[in-house]
Amino acid sequence: MNRNLTNAVLVVIAALSAPALAGDDKGPAIAEKPGIAKPGDVSPPVAQAMVDDVNIGVAVAGDGRVPAGTSPDDFLPGEDIYLTMDVSDAPPGTAIRVVWIGPDDQEIARQAKTVTAGESTLRFVKQDTGSWKPGDYRAEVWVGDEKVNDERFDIVSTRSARK
Repeated sequence: MNRNLTNAVLVVIAALSAPALAGDDKGPAIAEKPGIAKPGDVSPPVAQAMVDDVNIGVAVAGDGRVPAGTSPDDFLPGEDIYLTMDVSDAPPGTAIRVVWIGPDDQEIARQAKTVTAGESTLRFVKQDTGSWKPGDYRAEVWVGDEKVNDERFDIVSTRSARK
């Protein structure tokens, strides 16, 4: 009787191990819990398609955007830093936020705006940068709960360091 029980256990173990031995690396099927019913939830491809032409700079052109190709990588402490993006593919009511990150991945500030009907450009500006120490910084752009862009820049101590 003990032998039959041992053989039965071995058969069950072999049956459960067969997919792994056959190279099936999918693992057990786990049903995804729906999460896009919560406010702010959006799939990564949809979020990415809502924001285009993200540019960072010290000024905006007449159309309200930082001109592409003129964006410096270096800013001086105290300069206003503009971040603009095309949101013409985002539906009205879409929440977009910018998280300003400083050295050592420390969050410095966060700004949020909501796309309105007919709006094609969102403009964020970070003022009061006089206390920012030289180092590596970034501005993360988020649509709902998905990060869609990451603009990296430096704070430098002298204008001669500007590229």
